[in-house]
Amino acid sequence: MGEPQHLVHQPSQSLRRYVREILWVRSEHPRTQILLPETTLTLVLRQSGHACLQDQILPKTIVSGLQRGTRIIHHAAHSLMIIVRFTEIGSPAVLHDRVDLLYDRTLALDEVLPRREIDDVQSLLAGTRQREQQFLAVERFLLHRVQRQNGHSTDAVSPQIEAAVSIIRSSAGRASIATVARRAGMSQSALERQFRAAVGTSPKTLSRLARLQHVCRLWDAGKNLTDIAHEAGYFDQPHLVRDFRLFTGQAPEDFFRTAAPRNLPTFYK
Repeated sequence: MGEPQHLVHQPSQSLRRYVREILWVRSEHPRTQILLPETTLTLVLRQSGHACLQDQILPKTIVSGLQRGTRIIHHAAHSLMIIVRFTEIGSPAVLHDRVDLLYDRTLALDEVLPRREIDDVQSLLAGTRQREQQFLAVERFLLHRVQRQNGHSTDAVSPQIEAAVSIIRSSAGRASIATVARRAGMSQSALERQFRAAVGTSPKTLSRLARLQHVCRLWDAGKNLTDIAHEAGYFDQPHLVRDFRLFTGQAPEDFFRTAAPRNLPTFYK
């Protein structure tokens, strides 16, 4: 059975504050994917085939908020989709709404954005088979949304919240929330209050998600669980295992043995 084709596009400079990468994924054969919780929202523009999440057929275009646990998605044969991975603070500039309302939810994109704008970009994507042209169409769609947001009197996300997210990411979730607030120049109560609307969850939950991704990177690098627990800032290996189970329902070794071969792409960045 052939492996899915997977291309990564880095957005133009004007979008990099908001969009980490745009992915093009095509698979000729049916496949099952186990999705780990991420630190960012994702937007999917499906061009062909269909997908089922928890046995429910997904719409062609969706937006998915931060999740509390792993999910299983089944892709039909002859599937082609373009996935937008936002930065942690990028989605409000495109969605123009509180992103915590999407926590643990996956919605049809037309419940969030105007149907006309979605139809326009889908039509452009269907009208060309050149991947670079498809990436360019998605970038224009996103940039139009960002420019409309930036035309308002206030930015979607404050510099303090952006700094707090950067501290969480750079520490791989190890920095305490008190430290994050102090270094971002905010009181802890203000941080908690503003963070959810901009990022989609609390600072503590984002820190735990960032640490989960760090654990996955360390595992991919060939580390054993004892070393991973130490490097990721857990008290001990059982603490790591308990935390990992909360997100995945499995111990790390069991999860990676069963899930990793079927996961494409796997997002630990």
